[in-house]
Amino acid sequence: MENWLAQGIGGIAFFVGVMAFWQKDDTRFRYQMMTFCFIMSAHFALMGATVAAIGVIINAIRSFASIKTQSRKVMWFFISLMWLMTLPNITHFFELLTVIGSSVATWALFSKQGIPLRSLILFNSFCWASHNIWIGSIGGSLVESTFIITNLITIYQLYQTKKSCRR
Repeated sequence: MENWLAQGIGGIAFFVGVMAFWQKDDTRFRYQMMTFCFIMSAHFALMGATVAAIGVIINAIRSFASIKTQSRKVMWFFISLMWLMTLPNITHFFELLTVIGSSVATWALFSKQGIPLRSLILFNSFCWASHNIWIGSIGGSLVESTFIITNLITIYQLYQTKKSCRR
């Protein structure tokens, strides 16, 4: 019964995450991503994925903070917090992927734009997708796969736009 509940919550998170990526307003996007992260934290806690649950709670708070500031000090605070809070709980290699991916994404969100930003976010999604497949998270695997496809399309479109502007 607990696994069905966990997977159901993961399914809800999937829909919230997809809705967030449809959002064109950056502030609303960040709020929806924050909501997505909090829902995923409940999903991961029920799945017994402690590192992922801690990581997405930190990512939720980071999403909120990024609405208010783009400070490098804030960026390093969230990267440090991620490592300090998750490292003692890591028991499998795949858990480390979420920490690495989230750290790279945090750095990207606070310091990159355009194709470099999207490429680093893509790396983060591959890290999380690998973890989610490994733990058997259906909603988590679906949402990260959707993020990967959407991001690849966006990177291609950005590349084509940049290429046509050079001509």
